[in-house]
Amino acid sequence: MNFKTAWLTTNRTCNNRCKWCYAINTLDSKSDMDFQKAKLLVQELHRRKVSHIILIGGEPTIYPNFISLIEYIRSFGISVSVATNGKKFSDLEFTKRVLATGINSIDISLKAITEKEYYLNTNSFGLTDMLKGYDNLKSLGFTPSVSYVIVDDDKTKFDKLIKFILKHDFDKFSLQFVKPIISLNPIEPILDLHKMGEFVTYIYDKVSKTSINYLLEISFPLCLIEHDILDKLISENRIVNCCHVPRGSGINIDENFRIIPCNHFAEFPFSEVPIDFSAFDYIDSLYNSDVVKNFRELTRCYPSLKCQSCILWEQCGGGCFTRWLTLDPNDYIK
Repeated sequence: MNFKTAWLTTNRTCNNRCKWCYAINTLDSKSDMDFQKAKLLVQELHRRKVSHIILIGGEPTIYPNFISLIEYIRSFGISVSVATNGKKFSDLEFTKRVLATGINSIDISLKAITEKEYYLNTNSFGLTDMLKGYDNLKSLGFTPSVSYVIVDDDKTKFDKLIKFILKHDFDKFSLQFVKPIISLNPIEPILDLHKMGEFVTYIYDKVSKTSINYLLEISFPLCLIEHDILDKLISENRIVNCCHVPRGSGINIDENFRIIPCNHFAEFPFSEVPIDFSAFDYIDSLYNSDVVKNFRELTRCYPSLKCQSCILWEQCGGGCFTRWLTLDPNDYIK
């Protein structure tokens, strides 16, 4: 496999309990990546010419070796990003130490726009700390991106979100739609796919009239978006599809050094056996195994025969295939 990006789950511990988190059922495992093995992993990824590593969790900023791991990765010239709730960056000295590592990008997840709503969504208070963390980074000359997960189509709530973004002058902002949690006890989004598509029109009508620099991460079929609005979003480069699985362009490794299909399959590693760093071809052997080949073939399949003739197939891919594990695509794809 010729992957260039790696997602490393540094830990499953977290100072939030977000209702829509893909790792919600594993956050109490209290397991951290062994730091010495993490360094061996970075060496292996460097040997494979991986150019970008994304640190995820849990909450990676509370991983005990967070700063040391970034420093080690950067020593190989590999770029580093972190996906975080931003609360730890409210500590200015911690923020300075992180930026001193040469970290390349930081994405802060905005969980709510009031402290009360933040608590309802995460079972923790944290909006004040998140905003202070954002301001600390900006004050030190670093501009993080901010992301927000859309879990419903409440227009009044979204209007307040727009005002909040403008008030706090977020320079780079992305919107994502909630995805299923793939688990032995799966949790489906409350917002259905038709409503997601319809809500994109409302988003565009509102946000395009502002100065917000935004992206929409679309994880459902693009045909559910009004045609004229979709054309505008594409021409303005506002749509992204971040799934690496069908392309095989990335690799996900959990805190126990097991390779998982993607973040939303945190409970289902390809193998229960962790990476054997003494076996030179371990990763190749696993990625060439039938279980992985069959999984990738599944993600590359047309969810509906209607997709075969769609000119947007390469960009759309039928949406995140996790949705079709419990839904009939022919009920949605046009």
